[in-house]
Amino acid sequence: MICCRRERRRMGGSVKRSSRAIAILFAIQALLFFAPHGGAAEKAAWQLDWEKTVRAAKQEGEIQIYAAIGPYDPGIFSEFQKDFPEIKPTVIHGNSNRISPRLMAERRAGKYLADVYLGGPNSLYSFYRNKLFDPLSGVLVLPEVLDTSLWWEGKHLYVDPERNFVFINEGSVAGFAITYNTQLVKSGEFKSNWDVLQPKWKGKIVSLDARDPGFGGSELRFLYYHPELGPEFVRRLFGEMDLTLSREHKQAMDWLGLGKYALCVFCRDGFATDAKAQGLPVDYIPPASLKEMPRLRGSSSAIALINRAPHPNAAKVFINWYLSKRGQMVYQEAHGDRDSLRIDIAKDKVPTMLRRVAGRKYFFVDNPEYIDLKPAVKIIDDVLGAKGRAQ
Repeated sequence: MICCRRERRRMGGSVKRSSRAIAILFAIQALLFFAPHGGAAEKAAWQLDWEKTVRAAKQEGEIQIYAAIGPYDPGIFSEFQKDFPEIKPTVIHGNSNRISPRLMAERRAGKYLADVYLGGPNSLYSFYRNKLFDPLSGVLVLPEVLDTSLWWEGKHLYVDPERNFVFINEGSVAGFAITYNTQLVKSGEFKSNWDVLQPKWKGKIVSLDARDPGFGGSELRFLYYHPELGPEFVRRLFGEMDLTLSREHKQAMDWLGLGKYALCVFCRDGFATDAKAQGLPVDYIPPASLKEMPRLRGSSSAIALINRAPHPNAAKVFINWYLSKRGQMVYQEAHGDRDSLRIDIAKDKVPTMLRRVAGRKYFFVDNPEYIDLKPAVKIIDDVLGAKGRAQ
């Protein structure tokens, strides 16, 4: 009888220990189930960061933006203020020749007035080299901005080799801008960029002075670095074709429309479109119709955070908004002829000739390795000599 009682006590103790083990196991499983997953924790972190930044930006109450003329329609900044009414944007518009000296003069005087710079990759690259920008890592916080799957070719594009300072948001299809008089030239005569060098066009071409970054720097880099064109093309174009150089788009378009010249090179398509709408007999060759890989241009669509910004939180809010789906829809629709590098927004309003086509290869000329214009400019200076000044 005593033996039986002892056996029951042993069995009872074993059952109690098993029950405790099972209870502990259930408790651990419950903790694991209800514990926040990594993704949720990260999301909470960025949300907290974003909300804190927005509150601080509202306290700052304003943002100072320096922006290039052309791609930055005032409507963009109006839409930003609709979304963030407590943050007033002040925009200084101008080309790089106007804004650059102003910004440098302010810095020399110890005045730090600007927060964000919106402009051409060339201009912003020069500021990057002078260490005027802060890195964007840590500034870009919205998941829809950071998610590279929502951008062309699954990556963010930067001008700077560190890929952290000058962000490019546009990639429209372009060439080196061949415009023609429709009464003197048939578009079917051009199957390749090399066709511009046919002897019959000698002395019949007006060209914008591509040595000036504001008149054709991107197009000139396209020619010089393109694997199917290169330095030889640049040398022959400026050395053999007896070009007339101009520093005025309107002047070049007028000459073209009047038939003084048959072709205009480096005359950007937007000016040809405007001239055509005014009734001039001009048009441009669609870059995608030519044999060589088309250029993908960043145009004037790069953004950077100026260091020692007086309104850093407002700047952070604007940069994230601008690169978001909402901001890029506003940017793209404000102009109608620009193709954002975001791929999650509608492209139906972008002209077919400027729209990227999935699966086609493009030469993205604003990559860091193609940014230096000096070798191409030297070729032009060498072949033209003293006579090569624009009219």
